[in-house]
Amino acid sequence: MEKPLDKPTETRAGGGRNGEFQFERDPGSMAKPPSDYTDVPGINPSVVLISPDAGCLRTLRRTMEAQRATILQEFTVYPTYAHLDGILELDCDAFVVEIDSDTDIALDFVEAVCTRKPSASIIVYSTGGDGDRMVRSMRAGAREFLTGSIPNTVIQEALVRAAARHAQQIKKVSGTTVVFWGAKGGCGVTTLATNFAIALRMETAAQVALLDLNPHLGDVAVLLGLTPRFTVAEALQNAKRLDREFVSTLLTEHRSGVSVLAAPDVYSPSVPIENRTVGKLVDVVRNQCPYVVIDAGRSLGDGAETLLQMANTIYLVTQLDVPSLRNAQRFISYIQRTGGQRIELVVNRFDARKTEFDDERVTKALGLAPRWKIPNDYAAARRSSNAGSPLMQEKSPVAAALRAMARAASGKPLAAEKRRGFSLFGS
Repeated sequence: MEKPLDKPTETRAGGGRNGEFQFERDPGSMAKPPSDYTDVPGINPSVVLISPDAGCLRTLRRTMEAQRATILQEFTVYPTYAHLDGILELDCDAFVVEIDSDTDIALDFVEAVCTRKPSASIIVYSTGGDGDRMVRSMRAGAREFLTGSIPNTVIQEALVRAAARHAQQIKKVSGTTVVFWGAKGGCGVTTLATNFAIALRMETAAQVALLDLNPHLGDVAVLLGLTPRFTVAEALQNAKRLDREFVSTLLTEHRSGVSVLAAPDVYSPSVPIENRTVGKLVDVVRNQCPYVVIDAGRSLGDGAETLLQMANTIYLVTQLDVPSLRNAQRFISYIQRTGGQRIELVVNRFDARKTEFDDERVTKALGLAPRWKIPNDYAAARRSSNAGSPLMQEKSPVAAALRAMARAASGKPLAAEKRRGFSLFGS
């Protein structure tokens, strides 16, 4: 799994397509240098350099140093969507991106940065003056396109323009992304994720997107009584078309107001799932919705890595039995070892009268205390799924618990609500 973005002062900064980000200071080869290397008084811009090619990176570094530019950070792999938030925290005048190493991935990054931070200055560099690459770069949002040996006056003017834009830039904040993940099959993840999304909509009145990322056998549409025209399969099969307009056409609005991207109705073992595509899809959705709720499935394969890294909160759903708790402990250890994303433990189908595990035993076994306890109401859950009618439409302990989760997720204070001695919240 890719590691989260570290601080610029450390020796490593997250993960990328070919491994970990590294600070390149000893490249083996050197591309053709710029034509001029004279100091330019009057400007002191700050830049971030991105190039998987060691020689090109050295060339760009020398070019920027000739302009007395401060190089905040260097990346020797293209950053992924999972690390976009960390990249955008870098307070620089310009990102300088070499696109020859992998044009598609490089321009995906350019577009993602420009979407989230419209005032950002992206300077694209290519060794050749390819007209098609220039057009694609401009469409992705790049401000400048530089090629070959860069004249001193050209780069100086580009940096001056970038510094001026930086003084007025406003960062666009992405939506909150929560992921529901089951400790094992049959834990009720889809039921909780679906009704949580509705509860979030009820609590906030904000736009909520619900993504069924179980592309082979997802059930969100069934639980909501929807027959969507388009599904997540269209998104995963059209990576190059993933933008705000295209994704908007794929979403189906439920009567609750939640926008749903459902799984295909027909089973297909050949749905293509690429790590980069999953990240791009989630990034596009969270840029247009304040809240994104994801029902995540193991069939995502490598795409699950990026998804878990992009989550603001992971709701780990378990039941109080040995197999579920064992899997929960393994998952928690994995996340803590590789990313450290925020995990909230959700005990589903909880019945205090029948469980053999109290909070103390669970906390000792998992190293994490239960945060939420969803009451056991199997009859209501079965009735809801068979009718395609959400649990949130009726008053019940399950609905009350999910409303409490939604309040917490939206930053609202929790009420000390108890029913028949059962606590809606973990200890």
